[in-house]
Amino acid sequence: MQNQGFDSIRLSTGGLIFRFYNLLHIQEPQSYSITRRIVVIITLSWLPLFLLTGIEGNLFNSNLDLPFLFDLQPYVKYLGILPFLIVAGKFIDPLIASVIHSMRSSGILGENNKGQYEEAIERLAIRKDSYIADIVIIFISYTIVLSFQANLERFDASLEYTNWITSHSATGVHLTLAGWWFVLVSSPVLQIVFFRWFWRFYLWGTFLFQVSRIKLDLQPTHPDLAGGLGILKNGENAFILIFIAMAMNLSISLSVDIQCTDMNLVQALPIVLSYIIASLVLMTIPLFVFSRQLGYARRWGRVVYGDLGYRLSHAFNEKWGNSRNLSDGDELLKTDDSSVVCDYGDIYNTVRDMRFIPISLEGLVMQTVTLILPFLPLLLTEFSLPDILRRVVESLI
Repeated sequence: MQNQGFDSIRLSTGGLIFRFYNLLHIQEPQSYSITRRIVVIITLSWLPLFLLTGIEGNLFNSNLDLPFLFDLQPYVKYLGILPFLIVAGKFIDPLIASVIHSMRSSGILGENNKGQYEEAIERLAIRKDSYIADIVIIFISYTIVLSFQANLERFDASLEYTNWITSHSATGVHLTLAGWWFVLVSSPVLQIVFFRWFWRFYLWGTFLFQVSRIKLDLQPTHPDLAGGLGILKNGENAFILIFIAMAMNLSISLSVDIQCTDMNLVQALPIVLSYIIASLVLMTIPLFVFSRQLGYARRWGRVVYGDLGYRLSHAFNEKWGNSRNLSDGDELLKTDDSSVVCDYGDIYNTVRDMRFIPISLEGLVMQTVTLILPFLPLLLTEFSLPDILRRVVESLI
């Protein structure tokens, strides 16, 4: 496989669904066509729900605990999360491409391993374009929603509020027209988009694993404290967008439960914390595959640069620390000897602080804060915005 351009790998493209987009001219092969795709996906997933609930009288039916007009979930999921996941590709693809390009051009592969690296890229490109993966994803999505339909009465019995999805008659619980569209179209569309992104996250993880099997030329003195693998943070920063979207989905679901059931914010916190921890672990796991090589490079660096530090310190002490040296210090100011020792100290500190995984504590903190943001609206289920602002102002007095 020949070296490709900086934007050669686009994880958001490829597969059966992307081919379908191209055939219907929803997606142009060489562009993102974001506006067109958003319009189509909203028309397919949200607009029919709005129209069908209007026809059935469930748009703002006062007999329902949660009529469509006041149900936040369809708005957030199909007018917020789905467009967000489509736009995410425009940011994820360049970040992933930057990692691939940087590792190819930085010299970290050494002279004899570029062929293995290109093979790993080729496998990534083939697998992301696989039709089989999309077929499996579609099958899984419809298995989930049809299982929901098959267990409709159990689902309805577990709810503590009535909504626009189901209706009741003498023969039992039934899906409304909008409910059928939700089960057969809207819900699968959202699941398919999510599952495709998680599939691509898995592909990225397997690609990193294959790269970690290559003997890399890691440099213990590299200022990124990861031997030159600091660029991998770009990949992690890219996929956090998908975990943010999932957090938005979970947040709105918890919000509805808090508003319509006996659940409160305190009871929701363990779920939120579990999700954030699980997300951080999942995003970090692919980077652990480099820990063996990073650990070896760090040990090697501490031995080599420790020995060099001793020789440098010994030479400096012999020249300037000898009691027979009667210099008054002016001569030291005329040389670069002291600056060399100080610069070397910085180099050794870099080697000593080298990490076993290419991620920093600051990076983890930023990711945690980012994942918390989608859950902040849950505060409004317990406190009104004026109350929150009043408490903030009072805290300043």
